[in-house]
Amino acid sequence: MSVARLLDSEDRDRAPRTAQHAITALVQNEAGTLNRLVSLFRRRGFSLASLNAGDCEQEGFSRLTLVVNGDESTLVQCVRQLEKLIDVVEVDDVQPHESVRRELALVQVQAAPGQRSEVLEIVQVLGAKVVHLAHDSMAIEFTDEPHRVDRLIDMLEPYGVKEVVRTGLVAMRVEA
Repeated sequence: MSVARLLDSEDRDRAPRTAQHAITALVQNEAGTLNRLVSLFRRRGFSLASLNAGDCEQEGFSRLTLVVNGDESTLVQCVRQLEKLIDVVEVDDVQPHESVRRELALVQVQAAPGQRSEVLEIVQVLGAKVVHLAHDSMAIEFTDEPHRVDRLIDMLEPYGVKEVVRTGLVAMRVEA
């Protein structure tokens, strides 16, 4: 079976794991802001799957993407609690159908010279790229939706994945 056909069939068969909700927040970029936010999650017992923070279009502010595990009531409570924090300017529950979501992964995989063509075919079909090549391994960079990142890692597993580094989700609301 070709790599492309395998991808298509697995995309249809993939069942959602747990309910994950993406929340973006605009926060004041001040000392202690991130600590207060994480402490809120710890105190309230929210299950935080990932957290990304970085500078944004407004000087003195950062934009965060948080991925929270839980049901709808957990999501509502989480958003309400975030809105109460003094450093938080704006909170948004970002739905999949109204956003762009991406995750970056770096994957180091064993790739003996005899297996490189197979690994490179997977890399090419998925739109990833090789960023480092050594005698018996290669490092691959891939940015896509998290389930596609999972797919790449699954497909590379038979060749010997040595290390995986993932950024976690970043999301941005877009106009329909």
